[in-house]
Amino acid sequence: MNITKILLTTLMLFSFSSAQHTFKTYADMCEKTGTQECINESSQIKNLQIALNEDKNLNLNLKTDGKWGKDTKAAVEKFQKHHNLTPVAGYVGAKTKKQLDKVSKNIKFPKVKIVSSSSATGCYADFKKRTNLKKSFKVFKDRSLLSKANEKNTKLKIDISEQRVRLYVDGKVALCSPCTTGAKRKLEPNTRTIRDKSTPKGTFKITEKISDKRSTIFGKYYRNGKMVYKGDRRKYRGPKAKYKGASLKNWMRLTSSGIGLHASKYVKRHPGSNGCIRLPYKVAHTIFSKVNTGTKVSIVN
Repeated sequence: MNITKILLTTLMLFSFSSAQHTFKTYADMCEKTGTQECINESSQIKNLQIALNEDKNLNLNLKTDGKWGKDTKAAVEKFQKHHNLTPVAGYVGAKTKKQLDKVSKNIKFPKVKIVSSSSATGCYADFKKRTNLKKSFKVFKDRSLLSKANEKNTKLKIDISEQRVRLYVDGKVALCSPCTTGAKRKLEPNTRTIRDKSTPKGTFKITEKISDKRSTIFGKYYRNGKMVYKGDRRKYRGPKAKYKGASLKNWMRLTSSGIGLHASKYVKRHPGSNGCIRLPYKVAHTIFSKVNTGTKVSIVN
């Protein structure tokens, strides 16, 4: 009996010691790219540098010193571009970590100190402290609060200066996510005219919810199966063509002029829309399911 226990213990220890290194156990890495700061352990940064050097397609020769800086950031961006990872933001999120694991599966890395991430759940105060809200693509969710959300205890706040949307449940932040609001100077691709498309500030209420809406204003015109125009349909002056509105999944209308929140793959870290508030798909789905017509929405700067 004792021999069996000893053998089992030995096997378990061997299994733990030989467990394959994986970047997905790391917290998202090096988000404060604007100031070249990084809150991750230096051992994690060193392993990142080792993995980047291992990708022979990039021809890198990074110094593996565990220090974040412009060279490592540029290397991450080069890695993301080569592997078609978006956004190319110079920080290491879930998709980049997954690709790093693929290119470095045969490397024996030094041990690292793993610090769990607060990006998905946990304390909002901790998330706020550890996250560069203006630059990060991280999303905070308090699953306990979200489970209590209903049409009576929820409200939304969009902060233009941070490009962030917050869902409050009983006055507490249950979700905090990147969003993209209207651009101050928006170039119309067809007329080459620059217009002010800033999202209006103020207090609004959701007046309409449609899970799978298409825009009646912005979209594309097709003729003989070929796109001939993209943009505001009110400014189209060409021959008769078939119009297809832009997809606005999880649409939540705020104004009669067509401003609302909706899902989009074009969520940047700066204003860039035609006035609406773009949300990541999963975030839009969550918010759509937790609010209702009449929910208060504040837009501040």
